[in-house]
Amino acid sequence: MAPIISGDTAEGVDETALEGTGRGGILSDGYLREAPLASYLDEGERPVILRANAKKGVFRSEVGSDERERTAPGEGYRAFALATDTRLLLVVGDSDGGDRSFSVPLSDVEVVEHSTGLLGGEFVVTTAADAEWYFPSRSDLGPMVEYLDAASLSWIAVEERLDDAGEALAEADRLIRSRWYDDAMAAVRDAMAETDAARRAERELHAEGVAAATERIERVEARIEAVRLDALEGRAAREIDRAERLWRDSEYERAHDAYGQAHDDYEEALAAADDGSVVERLEAKLDRVERNVAALERAPVESAEQAREQAGETDDLRERGDRLEFALNRYRSALELDWGRSNRRFEGDTERIRDAVDTVAGELVETRREYAARRVRAGDDHREEGRTARAAACYRDAYDALGETVPTARELVPGALDALTDRRDAVEQRLRGLDTSDDWTPVPSGSH
Repeated sequence: MAPIISGDTAEGVDETALEGTGRGGILSDGYLREAPLASYLDEGERPVILRANAKKGVFRSEVGSDERERTAPGEGYRAFALATDTRLLLVVGDSDGGDRSFSVPLSDVEVVEHSTGLLGGEFVVTTAADAEWYFPSRSDLGPMVEYLDAASLSWIAVEERLDDAGEALAEADRLIRSRWYDDAMAAVRDAMAETDAARRAERELHAEGVAAATERIERVEARIEAVRLDALEGRAAREIDRAERLWRDSEYERAHDAYGQAHDDYEEALAAADDGSVVERLEAKLDRVERNVAALERAPVESAEQAREQAGETDDLRERGDRLEFALNRYRSALELDWGRSNRRFEGDTERIRDAVDTVAGELVETRREYAARRVRAGDDHREEGRTARAAACYRDAYDALGETVPTARELVPGALDALTDRRDAVEQRLRGLDTSDDWTPVPSGSH
């Protein structure tokens, strides 16, 4: 369907009528006294249809009232009804000593009617505020009425869509304050859909748009971008906090995903930003996320190697075993993180990590076995001196250390498994052979 204002549907307005001024005589047409009709038009406003009368002027009343207020032109001047792409402009020449004008936005037009008679016709526009504007004319008023009716519907659609967009933005603001950023982004998308619909309604009026409608839509779109930026930055900050918590808990993959969401949000915000200071701020935040991601991708192997180094620096066998176990878990996590993925995210050479797993597993088994042996010797000494409670504590330490190491040996150091389980069973026999019922010797905490 062709736009309402087009070469097929609009009459156009005579330039002489738009630019004319001065008083008319018996054989000539009068216009306006102070300034031409064109001077009343806003920048970019498009005149569409013009009608005039020489004596009757313009009438105004309220819905339900029988009284009409008349504004008539002075002698030799005229009254004009100019329909533009934005409003109905009523201008009366030299009324009560000067030109008078009235403006009815098309978005306020609710009803358009007209009547015809032998000496001409009259159209009536009823507004949302219950005002009625009457304009008589001997010219054909059909095109004017049809245009006002159709154009007002397009303008009403534009305004309704923009009102709905405003409501969605208010909801988005509320959700941002509540830190419900995903819901806020959904509300922003609703607002964007409404402005898109407003654009379509605007194009139904004229294919190239309407300046006044474009200005309104662009103001709302600017608000949308500001709210959208707030939502994106808020969600990105939330995801960064979440990523850091997950990183501390060694949830590397989930932390990576959270950083990825923050990165996407900052990139989306950056793509829409046009203010220099905002762009600079977003670029700084995006760079910080990228540095954090790079550090996270190194973290599993780095933490494993750090724990392995610390294990080699301590003489405490129990602490060394714990650090080796931590290092082993980190190395194994590093192997599993990108399992099945074509593109690796986390750093580390797979073969080197596998070698480290085998080496650290062997060191862990040997450390725990040596620790257990020392605890058994200490337990034997306590047992020989009659301190059976202390002996039992030492044996339990040895038994627990060996038992905790069996799964690692079974999977990664199978050659040591039999000796390890035999030693565990021997320690269990020692525990069963103890009678601690007559031993009241206190067992110092942490000094078995």
